[in-house]
Amino acid sequence: MNIPCWIMMLTFAMGTPVLARGGTPEETTFQPNLEVVDAPTASVPYARMFHMNFRAFRGGGIMVKALASFNNTLMLGLGLKADNVIGSGSVHFDDEPVGAVARVKFISLPRTGLQVALGYDAMSYDATRQKGLYGVLSKDLGAGDLQARAHAGAGAVRFRKFNSDNDVNVFFGLSAALSEEFLLGMEYDDVLLDDGSVNASVGYSWDVGLRIELDFKGLFRGVKAYHRMLKILYTF
Repeated sequence: MNIPCWIMMLTFAMGTPVLARGGTPEETTFQPNLEVVDAPTASVPYARMFHMNFRAFRGGGIMVKALASFNNTLMLGLGLKADNVIGSGSVHFDDEPVGAVARVKFISLPRTGLQVALGYDAMSYDATRQKGLYGVLSKDLGAGDLQARAHAGAGAVRFRKFNSDNDVNVFFGLSAALSEEFLLGMEYDDVLLDDGSVNASVGYSWDVGLRIELDFKGLFRGVKAYHRMLKILYTF
């Protein structure tokens, strides 16, 4: 059995830590899950909280997002990326190393576990395109003791010289927590493109808001094609 297949069998969802005191993932989590791997969810951090998202991707590149929530429905922030930070040689910045990140949750129905949000994310990295302006729906799933959530959304990558064949990003994802600490996830990002990516993740979370996550990108393209990414998230 090759590694990608093993990852697929082990990880069908990535998500939010769920505490033993019960309730829905959104109600019982110190750190709401803002994305699966790259696909956004409809969650936002709790009011008056800050969220840091650091990822190290192949080629020695890094990307950092700093976000602030002003209430339970709105978050705003900035992202910064650079290539070849880890390794030798010069650090490289592209033409737009800094980008805006925002999300507003305008529907939240606790009884049904449904959330809907609009967002904007200008950050791209490696072979992953920016989400641009998007809408996303998240829905809690009844799975017994397993806390799981499904996500689906779509957006326009850009508006200048927009081409409906290439500039629409559609994504799906599943998120779940097997315990207070152990997190799993899977998504299909950029579904409409021939090189759309199936990604998975395994994470470990601390109740203080720190999460360490290992992401696996480009599954089902062969052992030599998929790659790994380290992500560190902190909410305070």
